[in-house]
Amino acid sequence: MRRSRRTSLFRRNVRYVLIIVLSLCLIYLLVARQMRFFVVPTRSMEPTLVPPEYLVTLQGEPYRRGDIVVIDDPVFPGEYLVKRLIALGGDEVSVRGGALFLNGSFASEPYLREEIDYALEPYRVAEDEIFVLGDNRNESVDSHNWAVEESSPPRVAGVPKASIIGRVYGVYLPFDRIRKVSGFPLATVRQIRDGD
Repeated sequence: MRRSRRTSLFRRNVRYVLIIVLSLCLIYLLVARQMRFFVVPTRSMEPTLVPPEYLVTLQGEPYRRGDIVVIDDPVFPGEYLVKRLIALGGDEVSVRGGALFLNGSFASEPYLREEIDYALEPYRVAEDEIFVLGDNRNESVDSHNWAVEESSPPRVAGVPKASIIGRVYGVYLPFDRIRKVSGFPLATVRQIRDGD
């Protein structure tokens, strides 16, 4: 009788400890890492992300070229976009011959849906900005073609680094597509040769 009472008390205490530990982990993710939840609304990130996948993001520097991030929409306040971070402040971005060039060197992008069908003259990203593109480049509204009120036709535009909500960590719905989402280290041929 005593033994079962001790066992019951032990099990109850273990449950309380587990609840406390899980609660602290959840509080850490929600408060310190600012965990947020989003849905993929368009095909601009195919084939990496497809609608209507549900995403979880976590905040955390440093952000790197190739990360998939959710940002504040620079054209429609209060809306959000999911895009791939292509360049950081000080980088030069261009597109020619269906390929991306970073700082004058070819950048491999095996995740693209198809070859890029537009050209982009060299664009230098401001120090406090980032440059983002969708993986479905030919159907994505992003840094290469954002239309803003004072600009017609659409213009190339970086977005403030502060507009990053968080890095996409994973897909949690639908259940058959649950997975971790990893960025692709976007390096140029020159960086790979030099070991940067």
